[in-house]
Amino acid sequence: MRKGLAEHVGALPAVEIVELDFAGASTVGALLRDGVEWRLGHAIHLSRPTVDWPDGRHVVTVDPDAYADMPLVRTIRLPYQR
Repeated sequence: MRKGLAEHVGALPAVEIVELDFAGASTVGALLRDGVEWRLGHAIHLSRPTVDWPDGRHVVTVDPDAYADMPLVRTIRLPYQR
């Protein structure tokens, strides 16, 4: 993780940081029990359809294959940079 990355991302006007509520924690907990990494679990929970987001949200990632087995998860591939 690069120093200052969280501050940079948090300052971007098009980025919304979404906290994990009880329903999200419950969903992520179930995903963890199924062997999904916690960092993917939060994104998977937020990408699924809700009342506010009936089509779900896209997961923007350099590794869309990590989400290939997850139903209802749509990804946008970012180019990998070193």
